[in-house]
Amino acid sequence: MKSYTYPRTRPTLSIESTGGAKLGNCYNASYYRVTSAWRLTYEQLRKLNAAGVLGFGQEFTVKSQCDGKEPVAFVELVPCVVMEGGKVLDEPPVNPYSRTSELYKPCEYGYFVYECEARCDSGD
Repeated sequence: MKSYTYPRTRPTLSIESTGGAKLGNCYNASYYRVTSAWRLTYEQLRKLNAAGVLGFGQEFTVKSQCDGKEPVAFVELVPCVVMEGGKVLDEPPVNPYSRTSELYKPCEYGYFVYECEARCDSGD
């Protein structure tokens, strides 16, 4: 049986290290970019930091908007694909309920981006 789906090409959550800085007096900062398919709260990002995924140390801040009202940072346009038996078929995704053999239109997936900073002194 054929199915029609819109497979994401990006992960629903990704974390990138974007660099670091020596702030002086044995104090350092690490910077991270978190890209998510859903809005994240400050508390969720803070828990990632507490788990050691977003750095470690005495301070953690989110440098970008993170108040539940942040806009989508970018949109990915994903085409529909036809699948059968778990495999993608090389055929156009024709809507079987369309009288005019219309193709399924691409789907838009929005992503949110958060810029984070973790600071620590040399004692950690």
